[in-house]
Formats: sequence, C-alpha cells, structure tokens
Amino acid sequence: MGMVEEVGSFLGAQLSTRFTLGSNLFLNYLPDEPATAAAIIEYPGAAPADVYARKPAVEMPRFQLVCRSSGDGSGPTVGRDNIDAAFLSLHAVGNQTLSGSTYLSISALQSPFLLDRDPRGRVEFACNFEVMRRR
Repeated sequence: MGMVEEVGSFLGAQLSTRFTLGSNLFLNYLPDEPATAAAIIEYPGAAPADVYARKPAVEMPRFQLVCRSSGDGSGPTVGRDNIDAAFLSLHAVGNQTLSGSTYLSISALQSPFLLDRDPRGRVEFACNFEVMRRR
C-alpha cells in the first residue's frame, strides 16, 4: 500500500464523522462532486535516507490535503473545520504503524490556509505535510 492510501485509511478511521474514503475523501484527485470533499495529493519530497548497500531506509514524501466546502448552507466553515481536524490528527502521528508501514512522523509544513475558490465559488483550504516513513 502506498503512502496516500495509508494516510487516507488513517484519516477515514480517525475522523470517520468527517471523512469516508471514496465518498468524500479522495486520493490524488478532487472530483467536482460532492461539493464538500477532501483530497490527499502526493508530491515529491526529500530524497530517501539510505543505509548499507544504498537501500532506502526512510522515505520522505510529501502530500497536500485539500478540503473543499460549498458556499450554500454548509458554508466555508465546514471546509475549515475539516482541515483543522485533519491537521491536528495528522501532525500528532509519530512512531505509529499505519496499514503495516511505520511512520516516524507526519509533520505539517504550515498551518492550514485558504488555497482558492474553485470555478463554482466553493472554498478550498489546504495544508502540506512531510512524512518520514520506514520501508
């Protein structure tokens, strides 16, 4: 299982009232619907730390979590509440096993922020994270 899948499973389990994988939490893309949704999008991080015989011992990928909410009755506060809850849950990960992989840390690179408004006027909040994951 890859890092994005492991983090997605973790968020779905830890914050099940906010995120359901495949329903409103998506991996590496954010579809147009549902209006209130989140995506974990992987992007390059630092080079892996090698050990003997140049075998990667610790990977350090990064990902961005994007939480969107509509401008209708739910308002932008739902997206902000979702990103804040995920930020606190993810940033607390240290020396934990997620879906069989050891995560030395998941560190937020900044506090959650307003990323953009999509073409439909829905707000998108984001936060970037760096992972230290043992192979």
